[in-house]
Order: sequence, then C-alpha cells, then structure tokens
Amino acid sequence: MPAYKTLLLKRMPFKDRDENNHFSQTRLLESSCSLALLMLLFGLVWVGHLSSVALTAPMDNMEQWVWSHSLQWGYYKHPPLPTWLLSLPQMLTGPTTLTSQILGSLCTLTAAMIFASLVRQIWGAHSALIAVLAGLCITFYNGRLNYYNHNVLLMLCVSLSAYCWWQIVTSGRTRWWVLLGVSAGAGMLSKYQYLLVCAPSAYLIWQLKPWRSKQQLQGLGLAILTATLLCSPHVWWLLHQDMANSPIQYALKTSRPEFLQSAAPVANRLRSGIWLMDLLFNRCLPAILFLFIVKALYRPISADQHTHNTAISGTRFLLVWGILPPLCITLLGLFLGMDLQMQWGTAFAIWTVPPLMMFLRLHQKQIHPKRAWVVLSFFVGIQSLLIIQSYETSAFGCCAQSAPTRWRLFDSPTIARELADSVRDTTEGRIKIIVGPATVAGAIAMALKEHPKVLIDGNLTISPWVLDEELQAPGVIQLWAPNSGPHTQTRLPSGWGWSPYFPSSQQAAPQHSS
Repeated sequence: MPAYKTLLLKRMPFKDRDENNHFSQTRLLESSCSLALLMLLFGLVWVGHLSSVALTAPMDNMEQWVWSHSLQWGYYKHPPLPTWLLSLPQMLTGPTTLTSQILGSLCTLTAAMIFASLVRQIWGAHSALIAVLAGLCITFYNGRLNYYNHNVLLMLCVSLSAYCWWQIVTSGRTRWWVLLGVSAGAGMLSKYQYLLVCAPSAYLIWQLKPWRSKQQLQGLGLAILTATLLCSPHVWWLLHQDMANSPIQYALKTSRPEFLQSAAPVANRLRSGIWLMDLLFNRCLPAILFLFIVKALYRPISADQHTHNTAISGTRFLLVWGILPPLCITLLGLFLGMDLQMQWGTAFAIWTVPPLMMFLRLHQKQIHPKRAWVVLSFFVGIQSLLIIQSYETSAFGCCAQSAPTRWRLFDSPTIARELADSVRDTTEGRIKIIVGPATVAGAIAMALKEHPKVLIDGNLTISPWVLDEELQAPGVIQLWAPNSGPHTQTRLPSGWGWSPYFPSSQQAAPQHSS
C-alpha cells in the first residue's frame, strides 16, 4: 500500500476506519466470485441433501434417462433438447441418477447467475445479491434443485433471452440479436411454453421500434432466421408424426383448453386464480419473507444510481419480465379455460423477485454494510428450515405422506432387488427390457444392475430405442402395479408383480401417479 494511503488510514478516526472495513467486507460479499462460490455451496448442500433422503431420483429425471437411449428430433411428450443434453454426460458417466441431478442443478444455478448479472447491470451489485438470495428461497429452486426436466432447461433459455434483450436495448449490437435467436431456438426445443417470452419480447420490440433503424431491423431478422433454422428439423419431425403420439397432442391433453371440451371448464377458470396464488404465496412465500426481513433490517444509505441512455429504463425492463409471463399464464386459464399446471411457473418465478423488490422499495437504497452479513444469516436460516421441512416429509422423517402412490416414497431399489431375485429364480436369465410406464419402469431399470431398456406402455412408436425383434428374445417382462394385472403374474413381496411380455397380448400397462 502506498505510504500516503497508510498515513491517511492511521489518521482516520476509529469509527470511519470501522465503517470502511464494513464497506470492504460488503463489497467482497457482493462480488461475482463470492456469488459463484455461494451458488456452488448452495448446490452442494441441496443436491447432497435431496439425494440422501430420496428413495428414488425425481420422476422427470427417470423419464429423461429412458428417452436418452435414442437421440430423436422429438419425443412423444416434449421437444428433444433436454434429452440431448443429458445423453452427453451419460456417455462419460454411464447410467447413474446423480448425472441428471447435477445437470438439473447446473441449469437452475446458471440461470440464477444470469439473472443476478442482469440485475447487477441495472440496479448494482447490492440489489443483485438481495435479488438472487430471494430467488434461491423460491421452492422451485431449492427443494426441486435436483430435478432435470424441460422446465429447468426452459428457465435457462428464458434467462438467456432476457439477458440478450437487455444487451440489445443498451448496445444494439448485431451479435446480441443472433444470440437471442439461439436462445429462442433452444427455448422452443426445450418446451413450447417458451412462447410466453413473446409477451415481453413484443413489448420491447414496440419500445425499440426496429423498423426505424436498418441495423435493428436486420438484427431482428437475423434473430428470427436463427431461431427458425434451429427449430426447423424438429418442425419437420412434427409434420411427419402421428398426431396421437406427438408432443403437441400431449400439450393439448394436459392443458385441456376450452375449445377441446364440450362443456365450459369453470373449474379450470377458477384454477387460474389458484395457480397465481400458489406461485406468489406458496412457491415464492420464503422469498417474500426474506424480502420483508431485509426491509425490516434496512438502515438505508445512498446507492450508486445506474443510468442507461436506452429506449426503456432498467426498472421497467425488469418489471416487464417479472409480470407479463405469469400474467399470460393466468389469462390462458381464465379466458381459454386451460388446466394450469403448478410447475408451469418454474421458468418465470425468479423474475417475480424484482417487482417484489420494487413494491418494497428495496431497489432504491442499499442496506448498511454492518447489516449485510445479518441478511446472509437470515438467508441461511430460511434454507435450513426448508431443508428440515424436506427431511421431515421424506421417507426418513416424521411427516411423510403415507399414500403408496407418492413418488417420494416409491422404493425402486427394493423393488429392483425383489424383481432381480424373482426373475433369476424363475428364468435364470437377465432382464433386457421392462414394459411399463416410463417413470416407474425407468426407475426400476436404473436400479437394476443390467440397466435394461424400457418399452413405454408397450408402445414401439413412442419407444424408438426398442426394436421389434428384441421383443421376441427372452428377458422381456411386463411390470404390474399392486392390485392389477393377470392372475398368472409373479407377485413380489412389495406388492408389485411381473410377467413375461408377449407382443401380441393386449395387456394394459400399470399406472403410478406423481
């Protein structure tokens, strides 16, 4: 340190020196490296906890593993990108449940980092720290951190799109238009729900008025062209699919819009309000409590104002991304009578944090440095309570739901051991293919030593990784849920059963709810 700075510090009053020390500690806490380290620690704690209390990996992870046996341009329920991404690390690690759990957590935490980086550019480092801590309190991103599905990858694509839009608004450079097209194409290849991004995107296009600038108009055209090129193979695949086994049919089946039903689904319209209340006051409740704690601890000091000479202010930009997508989902339920699924908020819930901060005026001032570590302590406390709640409602806790159809209590390792012993005693052969639902059969197949393939519901059309001639060989069995199936099946101690599978039989596949 230069001599004059040392002299100034020596002459500085103790109180001012203490204030300077607190400011330095706060700056360290708000740095990008510290935030990345916090994310890493958060991921290790939660994935480690969730892996230790789960009898079986999440249902969606199992489904993705089953699909990854064959790379296709699409699958009967969803677009292909999440399955493609899972197949890459599995080539190195082999079939293991931990691979999908780590990949899911990486997608979620990367999306949160992009979100924090955007808030940092608009409101500053302090607000970014508060926003991301609040975001990590949302239950989609802690108790479900080990999930790997289309919603998780969609969240990453939405965050990338929002980040690209802000760079376009502030710089207008062509490369950000191209990257926006890439993120849009990836989003559509993840889940069709990415279309909800059209709402904030349309608002930003209206604000930018690219038709007045040749460069901006070319950029918009490049973004559309890039997204179209990325999606075109999947669109071609869709056009050649049987509608009954296409992801579009699955989307219509699960959402059940009014035009597909003879009677007006009044319950679905009411459900739209329940969906919004669930998002804000159930999934986001820990985040709201955290923000109220921050508000109570505030001893505000002046914050550096980040100003941008842009067509839209940063605050309004965050407001648009936080309000429009959830509002559009709610309106789809209200006006089209769609049956809104609670997990549809996964990709957009974190963006509700900035509007909540605006409501509490937490974005205008920053907390005093002396209390910054107190805020972090409350964050750790909230996470600890969530971990305790997760443990107590697991199979090892005191409050586990006893319903046998609950996936958290589905003991696939035990069923796999029983099945392996039974098949060995009966046929002295290996299990090569299990016929049944993707989730249940996939979980048992993963737990078996030989990791057999899964023929989903006995349907070769939606199981392209299984060849017709493979079904003629020995080692193909059908799984039966408790209290179902023929009397000739072999019943296991757990209540599940199995029988040899014959392709010509019209046996119904077992069902298992989530």
